[in-house]
Amino acid sequence: MAMAGLSTFFSFLRAITNLKELMATGQAGDGREKALLDHVRQTAERGNPKSVMEAIDSYARRTSWLMNIGDDKGPFLDAALAKYNPRVALEIGTYCGYSAVRIASQLHRPESALLAVEMSPLNCQIATQIIDHAGLSSKVRVVEGKFNERLDVVKQFLEEKDAPFFDFVLLDHWKHCYMPDYLLLKEKGMIWKGSGIFADNMGPVIGPANFRKYVKTHPEELETQEFKSNAEYMRWMPDSVTVSTYKVE
Repeated sequence: MAMAGLSTFFSFLRAITNLKELMATGQAGDGREKALLDHVRQTAERGNPKSVMEAIDSYARRTSWLMNIGDDKGPFLDAALAKYNPRVALEIGTYCGYSAVRIASQLHRPESALLAVEMSPLNCQIATQIIDHAGLSSKVRVVEGKFNERLDVVKQFLEEKDAPFFDFVLLDHWKHCYMPDYLLLKEKGMIWKGSGIFADNMGPVIGPANFRKYVKTHPEELETQEFKSNAEYMRWMPDSVTVSTYKVE
């Protein structure tokens, strides 16, 4: 393992060792998220989403591990966005705004927009500033809170966009929430036939076992493809993403 890989590995261990705080606050507890914002402001070209993503990837590989989808799995997200070409998208689990920038930079339809839901108030502040640095504030609304507690805001967003449902959903938050939040999306009619559902961290090392089983055993409801890769910024750890098309009206 190269020196940069060792640095990432030990940075990952520091975050996981502090798992209780990570789960409670959404932050690693050592200031890396704020330092990331400073790094982006200092090194990324303002108004350039690609430059912002490259700055985040570089920081995560060379300085401190981050729980972004990252540059290895990012192309799978890009391909899914090209496939579904969403006008209205939802991200659950924004963290510092990397995937929000990645999604919003590829929303090409008129009046297209992304609703980014993040439980951590500190992460919301950082994500909002990173999204602004990328020049994408007009396309992204960051909402603080847990998805199941902000359904009123989610519904209001759809109404404002004159959209009956989301064309595309990214699930990238705590893995035990994938299943209940997916069921809420379905129950509330926030997804419909043709909606795309992209799920990060689908195993085999880490991932939501119940949701992974569900997408594989409900072909009448979800047409799913799995793409194997590696965990964010750690090429020695296998990981995968799934891309599902909702089939129910």
